[in-house]
Amino acid sequence: MYEEGKRFFISSYSLPAHWQVEQTDIAAAAPLAAMDQEIETRLSHPLNSLPLADLCGASTDIVIVCDRAPVDEARFAILRGVLSHLERAGIAPDRVTLLIATLDDEPPAGAESLHSVGTALRRLGDYAGRIRIVQHDPEDVRELDDMGNFEGVPFTINYRAVEADLLIAIYAMELGDDAYCAGSCATVTLGVVGASTRRELRTTRFYDDCIEPSAHDLPLFQRVMREGARRAGLMFAIGALVDAEGRALAIRAGAPANVDDALADLARSLRESDVDAPIYDVVLAEPNWRGRAGGSLFDASLAAIHISLGRNPILMRGGPLILPVERREDDSAPARAFYDALVNAPSPESVIKQLQGRSLQAGEARAYLLAHAMQRHRLIVAGPQRERLARDIHFLSSPSVREAAELAENFAGAHPRALIVRHALSTMPVFRGPLFAPGPFEERELVSPHWSWN
Repeated sequence: MYEEGKRFFISSYSLPAHWQVEQTDIAAAAPLAAMDQEIETRLSHPLNSLPLADLCGASTDIVIVCDRAPVDEARFAILRGVLSHLERAGIAPDRVTLLIATLDDEPPAGAESLHSVGTALRRLGDYAGRIRIVQHDPEDVRELDDMGNFEGVPFTINYRAVEADLLIAIYAMELGDDAYCAGSCATVTLGVVGASTRRELRTTRFYDDCIEPSAHDLPLFQRVMREGARRAGLMFAIGALVDAEGRALAIRAGAPANVDDALADLARSLRESDVDAPIYDVVLAEPNWRGRAGGSLFDASLAAIHISLGRNPILMRGGPLILPVERREDDSAPARAFYDALVNAPSPESVIKQLQGRSLQAGEARAYLLAHAMQRHRLIVAGPQRERLARDIHFLSSPSVREAAELAENFAGAHPRALIVRHALSTMPVFRGPLFAPGPFEERELVSPHWSWN
């Protein structure tokens, strides 16, 4: 048994010598060298939109919706750039409101956080220090305007956003984020709506639409996000793609849908990592935790969802997915909801039946998706996790990668073709080659040339 806190590394040598093993990882991406200059350029030359300064005049009331309190480098730099353009356009600071969204299950930013934002803005000068800062509260019905229904979703949106002459969205997304939930449209339609809207957006029909290919060009969730933003009057967006340390990799500005699509496409291209075969018998996927490989069972579940429920999964149906775990279980509120949903059901099928049709908390949503993944693949956790908990939530369990590999042979045979996916929360294995790949006993390199040491 590995000791808790002790690093154990996955390599081709952790797996049986008679396995055909390849490795893949996310490509290294360099942070922007001059973020302020890039923001200035993007605001002056936006995608499918007039420059920001040309969209407003001296009498324009402006609301800037930010997906989170802009206390990190990327969001604060974007806000600084936007305010600079508004000041040059002659907009009085008392006509500008910063509306901070409330996303996920996190409580609204408290007075201390808002004070920190205000203090940072005052350091920028008199103009930035005089704008209004408001935290959205989804439970405060007095601040909501009814904007009708779409696809069965009742749109109740913060009146400040709806009544603004110019509504601007600021956001940052990490490489591993779901692009549908991290864009400018989601910043409005998820972030500054009422509790009833959010509850409906968390019902399982939205997850089901993502699990199976949609009959429409866009998934249901994305269509609703864009319609909600349109009804609120979102006109301009500026977003950042950031790495695990929060460093900006790219900035885009302009029409909201164009910005969201551009950053989502860029994130996808950076996540995608070429592999040599369309299907593998076994996949070993390393979860990420704070920028490094190896996490808890909760982290491993997300890696399993990414590999198993992707649009073009590279693991054969019914094949074993090995998930190395290095930390004890997470004790956050989403993690507790996740464990409760799985432990209280006797099988993955029961998990799906119990959660089907409900509005789900963040942890329950992950449990629902994981149960679907368990119907497609055999999930084996390996490492210093609590064995009983792993089995109670329907994983197969093993104390080491080597023993997990021996277990996997029961399902994949004695000479499987295996793929190691490094940083599986942000790496998307993609096969682009011919359909007829070399067989398992043909001459191959043990380690794929696509492996990145960065």
